[in-house]
Amino acid sequence: MTGFFKFLLASSAFMPALSALLPESIATSIVNKDVAIVGGGASGAYAAIRLKEDYGKSIVLIEKQAALGGHVNTYTDSGTGLPVDFGVNVFNDWGPARDFFDRMNVSVGPPNRAALTSQYMDFKTGIATPYTPASFADIIPAFNRFYTAVAPYEAMLLPGYFDFPPANQIPADLLIPFGEFIKKHQLETAVNLIFETTGLGVGHLTNTLTIWVLATFNTPMIGYFLGLYPLITPTSGRNIELYEAVAARLGSDVRYHSTVIQSIRSATGNVTLWVKNHSANTITLVKAKKLLLAIPPTLSNLAPFNLDHQEHSVLSKFEYSNIQAGLVTHPSLPIQNSLVNIPNDAIFPNGSTDYTVLPKPPLFNVRYDSIGGNSTLFRVLLVGIQGTTTSDGKNLVKNDLNRLIAQGTVPATPGAGNLQIQAWVNHGPMHARVSKQELQQGFIQKLYALQGRKSTWWTGGAWSCNFQAVLWAFDDELLPRLVATL
Repeated sequence: MTGFFKFLLASSAFMPALSALLPESIATSIVNKDVAIVGGGASGAYAAIRLKEDYGKSIVLIEKQAALGGHVNTYTDSGTGLPVDFGVNVFNDWGPARDFFDRMNVSVGPPNRAALTSQYMDFKTGIATPYTPASFADIIPAFNRFYTAVAPYEAMLLPGYFDFPPANQIPADLLIPFGEFIKKHQLETAVNLIFETTGLGVGHLTNTLTIWVLATFNTPMIGYFLGLYPLITPTSGRNIELYEAVAARLGSDVRYHSTVIQSIRSATGNVTLWVKNHSANTITLVKAKKLLLAIPPTLSNLAPFNLDHQEHSVLSKFEYSNIQAGLVTHPSLPIQNSLVNIPNDAIFPNGSTDYTVLPKPPLFNVRYDSIGGNSTLFRVLLVGIQGTTTSDGKNLVKNDLNRLIAQGTVPATPGAGNLQIQAWVNHGPMHARVSKQELQQGFIQKLYALQGRKSTWWTGGAWSCNFQAVLWAFDDELLPRLVATL
């Protein structure tokens, strides 16, 4: 290898600009496979198992992290020795979920949740909010109305948009802001629970189109609150156990610490990838018949894949939220409590509550949730606009707590010092969405027309939604179509 190519290999910052200069000879090894999969989160890991074991195809799974699992993050509490999940907390028992756990020999049961006392406060002002949550006697009828309203659309939304109607036949309910949908179907008492559970992912809940809210809080979630679909977790208390089992099953077919730095994609059925292992500082040449991309389709993520005009014109329309999660400690945070971010504006002068007033972008922390038991850990969950940095998120959770303490809302513990971050993850761009105008111009059909183009197939939240079980069901629909082209 020449000194010049060694320089290119070592300098990742120059790779996007100079990748066209990389010849095949720079690779230290060559791998030939039926399918190359990029991204080892829920979609990519599940697809790898099914392609290898059910369809008998040779695969390579390219994962930039040291482990599979994507948004599933498990931490061991140093104080108690117990596992704590702070990414994906639970799995919907929907579609192929239970069968997949069984297949991986991971036993599951209902989530083990600590009973917490909720305190409501405005994290921006630091002042307590005299908020009274709606009773379940009021919430359940709202969820029944919600389910009745959206059930007719389930087949066009889940597990993906395979059967989405033409642009001129999209149901009107899906194209109105969720705030209007709330009023139309009298869902006010359910709004805060929708938001705090998973609906927060879109950021400004009431301004977002209903179709995208339903991608964050769909019929399996509504059905959970109505007793139709349970939630499950591994009985070990470690959600990552599932993906550890997947990793063990796939073995050397997974390339960790690796990213694609250059590619050639052909319409005739051949794909060549230059895959850099950032730990070993080596390049492997992967030659595959098909490529399955299981990463968020942002333009920056897709830079090594040389998008053509059609791909770029579609995928550039997406906007995303940034989601971050962490585990923090501070002596002033009250164990066995949940500090919930509710704006003071949610309270009318007469003391009644407007349940539709919620935290809003550009960046907010949803709550500090005690892990429970004897643990001093608290979960935090943040939602920001695309481009929000990890530093932005960490600074916010520190500053929010400082305000709460300064206002006396959270009693200060003398000599407590600063909030400590024990674990943190930036899940990056999530909850892809486009405008009403784009939908009315056939965006969904244009998006799905990319499947199979240039020997490339696509999976993940932008093509479905960010729920593990739904993503697996999406793969179940997609993979037979991919395999038919091999």
